[in-house]
Amino acid sequence: MKQAILTHPKTIEFSEIEKPIMKANEILMKVKKIGICGSDIHAYYGEHPFMSFPIRLGHEMAGEVIEVGSEVKDIEIGDLVTVMPQEFCHECEPCKDGRYNICNTLEVIGCQTPGAACEYFNVDSALIKKIPKGMTDEIAATVEPAAVGVHAVRRSGNVKNMNVVVMGAGTIGNVTAQAAIAEGAKSVLITDLSDYRLEVAKSCGITHVANTGKVSMKDAIEQAFGEEGADIFFECVGVGETVNQAIEFSKKGHDIVIVGVFGSTPSINLAWVQDREFRIIGSLMYVDKDFQDTIDYMAAGKINMKPLISKTFKFDDYAKAFQYIEQNKDTSLKILIEM
Repeated sequence: MKQAILTHPKTIEFSEIEKPIMKANEILMKVKKIGICGSDIHAYYGEHPFMSFPIRLGHEMAGEVIEVGSEVKDIEIGDLVTVMPQEFCHECEPCKDGRYNICNTLEVIGCQTPGAACEYFNVDSALIKKIPKGMTDEIAATVEPAAVGVHAVRRSGNVKNMNVVVMGAGTIGNVTAQAAIAEGAKSVLITDLSDYRLEVAKSCGITHVANTGKVSMKDAIEQAFGEEGADIFFECVGVGETVNQAIEFSKKGHDIVIVGVFGSTPSINLAWVQDREFRIIGSLMYVDKDFQDTIDYMAAGKINMKPLISKTFKFDDYAKAFQYIEQNKDTSLKILIEM
């Protein structure tokens, strides 16, 4: 079978290897689609702190089951599936607490272990999620990033009847905003510096949008929520400036959830965090319930990923997909690879 290996920064090489041999607890899938996300882009440029060369990318995926191991139950040949790409120890304190997304020895498929940038992929059936009838493989390949948004919203505790601000209208910010609506938020405002991304957000059902390069955060919040103000902020950009904006405009005693990935150590106003008793909460990936509920939300039309899919490339053009993203950063939200 064909596989794509990121051998060095900006260098993807194809090679032929034997089709995987399954273990009894595994399934073998014919990979249909994989997605490219921010961590893949960091890896492509040699800038990911937790990935090393060579690596086979692909942690966002959808595929058709073609073989089933002897110990596997409830998964059948022909099922369309996606994968929760976390490999964890089951034994450390976070795992025992059900927070295996922060396992002390967590490895992520396509990051620390070989991913699905290949024609056939074998994986532990415990990580498999079946896709309901009627959902396409391209949408199935976007479940993983959408689950990040659902988990982020739940890290806040409860957004029901709250006014929510999501900072950053990239893929993760967009799905976080959609997840907040699905989880019962009273009103949601999403901010960005890109009019294009804000228009995509509107098409996903997010009614309050603001380009904070053109309107102040203060005015954007007032226009969206009036005198009530914002109850909770989700920082989905990964820069200190937006964290400090959240600190400036949060209500005393309220929460700021950090979802964005930071490329450098930010300088933030901890004096206000202390003085106003803010809770700053980190959010990483998801757990099983988040992942399954995301699929259910997508099937019910409560999370709409279609407007986020910017372009699809053939597997042979994998490297061109990264080049396209580099040349079209503003308009490249979710890029898919058709296998």
